[in-house]
Amino acid sequence: MARAKKAAAKKRPARKAAPKQAASVHPILAKAEAALAKVQGDLNEATKKANAAKKDAQTKANAAKKAGTKAAQRSAESAKKAVAKANDQLKAKREALRSAKVAHTVAKVEASVIEAEEKAVAAAKDFAESLASKAEADLKKAVEAFEARWKKARSTADAKKVKAKEKKETTKAKTVAKKAAAKKKAIAKKATAAPKKRVAKKRVAKKAAPAAAKKPAAKKTVKKAAPKRAVKKAAPKKAAKKAPARRGRPKKA
Repeated sequence: MARAKKAAAKKRPARKAAPKQAASVHPILAKAEAALAKVQGDLNEATKKANAAKKDAQTKANAAKKAGTKAAQRSAESAKKAVAKANDQLKAKREALRSAKVAHTVAKVEASVIEAEEKAVAAAKDFAESLASKAEADLKKAVEAFEARWKKARSTADAKKVKAKEKKETTKAKTVAKKAAAKKKAIAKKATAAPKKRVAKKRVAKKAAPAAAKKPAAKKTVKKAAPKRAVKKAAPKKAAKKAPARRGRPKKA
């Protein structure tokens, strides 16, 4: 079983590592790096030429020693001059490399400063956007809370108004019902009364009405003093008639 697992593991292709994303390089730093790479390449070429010139000069010097001829010596001298020239070029390239390295360092610092400034601006912008979105959310919550409070207060006030209106209308309805009950009672009383009595009352009322209409309004009279008349002699009084004797028991004293 273990062997089968090992064999299967061998057959499986190895997973390739995900390529790393290259970090973004600022243009200033990229330019300095390109210049440094060019100078480094030129230095490598100059080093190769200087080494070749030294090797050639050594070979020619050995040959001139062996041959001892003027031509071989001239060739050795020419090779020496070539070595000196190659060394001068190599020295210049090394100086150029040193300057390129300094420029690269300066560019690196400048790029880091610019990147820091850009990051600060981006961070401030992101922070402002987050604050704006948070403000929108907070405003929405505040509006919802205010709306809930306002609705609650309004519903309480409306409930009080509705209660007062119901009380008023109930009182009105009770008054109307009371009047209707009294009217209904009067109608029922009239309906149950005897018809003759009602006719007699109507006739009496009709008779009383014209009689009241015929009576003239009483005039105010001013009383005048009556004139004095001659005093007449009083007539002799007639004997008063005796009242008939009452039968029955005598009156109590």
